[in-house]
Amino acid sequence: MSAHPPLKQPTAKNKELNVVEISGVEFFIYWDKLTVEASFFLPTTATPKQIAKILDPIAEQLQYKLEVRARCEYGRYGARVWRTY
Repeated sequence: MSAHPPLKQPTAKNKELNVVEISGVEFFIYWDKLTVEASFFLPTTATPKQIAKILDPIAEQLQYKLEVRARCEYGRYGARVWRTY
């Protein structure tokens, strides 16, 4: 028996937006659960500028404003992405 509940699968409507590829790695992001001032961490060697370039079209479509900053968290280099609007 698994200790973790299964992840909710994305709907066909939003699946393309939820799966983001950065430096050859796919990340699944629950955009609809990202409230204003909430954030998420992406463990990646991509720069904030590279990440923003990938996320900006999605943010524009969702009418979100995002801020991306380089961070070292959990002993890993990456970027934290905040929804500011």
